Amino acid sequence: MGDTGPVLEPWMPPQAPQAFPPGKGNIYPFGESHASQLAAVSVSLPTWDSVIGLSRKEKWLLDQLEWDYPRFYLNKPIRDLSDAVPRRLQINDITISCMVFSSAAAGQQCATVLKTLPSENPFAIEVVRFVMPLESNMGDASAHWANFTAVLYPSDLLNAAMAFWRDTGSGLSTRHAEFCLEELGYLDSDSATPAYRTPAPRKRCRSQTPESLTWMRAAAGNSQEVKSFLAGLATSEQPGQPPVSPDDVFLYPTGMNAIYTLSEALASPEYKVAIWLYPQTVDVVRRGTWAECLSYKCGTEEELDRLEALLQSGQQIRALFCELPSNITLASPNLRRIRALADKYGFVVACDDTVVGYVNIDALPYVDVMMSSLTKTFSGASNSCNKPQLPSSRPNPRRPIQNRDTYFPLDVNTLKQNSKNVVWRVKQCNQNTLPLVDLFKAHPAIASVNHPSIAPTSALYKSVMRKDGGYGNVLSVVFHDPRTAEHFYNIFNVCKGSSFGTNFTLAIPFVQLAYYWNQDKVAKHGVPRHIIRISVGLEDSRQIVETARRALKSMDEFELNKDLN
Repeated sequence: MGDTGPVLEPWMPPQAPQAFPPGKGNIYPFGESHASQLAAVSVSLPTWDSVIGLSRKEKWLLDQLEWDYPRFYLNKPIRDLSDAVPRRLQINDITISCMVFSSAAAGQQCATVLKTLPSENPFAIEVVRFVMPLESNMGDASAHWANFTAVLYPSDLLNAAMAFWRDTGSGLSTRHAEFCLEELGYLDSDSATPAYRTPAPRKRCRSQTPESLTWMRAAAGNSQEVKSFLAGLATSEQPGQPPVSPDDVFLYPTGMNAIYTLSEALASPEYKVAIWLYPQTVDVVRRGTWAECLSYKCGTEEELDRLEALLQSGQQIRALFCELPSNITLASPNLRRIRALADKYGFVVACDDTVVGYVNIDALPYVDVMMSSLTKTFSGASNSCNKPQLPSSRPNPRRPIQNRDTYFPLDVNTLKQNSKNVVWRVKQCNQNTLPLVDLFKAHPAIASVNHPSIAPTSALYKSVMRKDGGYGNVLSVVFHDPRTAEHFYNIFNVCKGSSFGTNFTLAIPFVQLAYYWNQDKVAKHGVPRHIIRISVGLEDSRQIVETARRALKSMDEFELNKDLN
């Protein structure tokens, strides 16, 4: 799983970038026979209108949707399982919906939230646990992964249920749902309501081992290997810092679940929490029982001055969540100063380095917990969701979380396969990005380019960069004219859709996707409605630049015609 160099693998994209039709999964390699191998986390949105169509949930776009980022969309295996549960329980009421979770605790939490909300439907919210009985588990420890929890609720609470799914990341993964659906006929159901306590319709033939359990056994040992690899990547280069142990790597099924679990472990009604994160992540932390969430939008020295003044006044915070660099503006906080404040005032520092990853930066000495989305560059293939937490090895670190196996083995198996050559891939993408930054920076139609190498906080970023690290493969571009931005996006012939850090170049008008209904609000914080985020991939560098150059030339012609008209 190390740096083995530029070997042509099936996951390598074509040398020239290319856009896909709307609704298709942005994913390499193509043509996998098993559906669970095509759990795409990005959907192709090749035009500005298609991005808006997804944000507005317009039928013409939704009808073409094959996959989407699992935080915001229930992919087909999850929908199939959610539809199968009411049928299994003989519920024929179409006004009742179902949401599926990997753990009973997550299902109970979801039900508790939904019970506080008004509904016109008198149906009582139910939690039903599906469990593999002893007579069908074949004596195989892997069989417990077929167990899951379903929450039945009135359909008019769908938005609230989806918000819980989005913010906590505790729902079943696509592969996990597919496995549970295959095993559903062998599961007993249990519930506080007697009508939903049912025996399994089928019993396993003991002379045959199902293929799915064979896969599970083969994947069972992969988590330790992934943890060991991550520990090596995250170990600090700084003198006197001990190596990270695999036991200090806590894997979670999704990025949001890692952040949510940490926040829940730290949250207290007696303490405040400070947040400087990807804006939607603020919603995750706010679900905790904090006295107050102090949201800092930019992570500037001026904001740190305000935080320090608050702490000097006697107010306390329990934790500070930040990211380095930030998703979309690519700015970096002053981690050294944050560390000094944390030592003086006794709070936990949790840092998300997803945008650039452990290969590029060495921030662990300044934080208590590092978080990094393995969905992005670590995987690269755009078909797996996982995230680790790594507690700091400083003396007497706070360890508020327990290392439990909450991630599905087949997801980890995919992650292991995808993470091959990650060091080479990161460095190649770093190199491919810099010429694109220069190209955009020099164009008169572009108002600003955001990238850690040229950001006002570049010195802060460089202070935690590894000796052989780089500035990452994510940049964002702001055009002077929103109409020009729209034309450029439409003509830019690369993969376009949600996510970043993929092996292929990927672009998206960020606000139109993530903040369509709050465009004016985020614009006040330096994220204009026409900003375009670009994640640079492994295609030939000259081809990437030429593709961008062609789009800029078409944009120039568009601007000329616009002025003439």
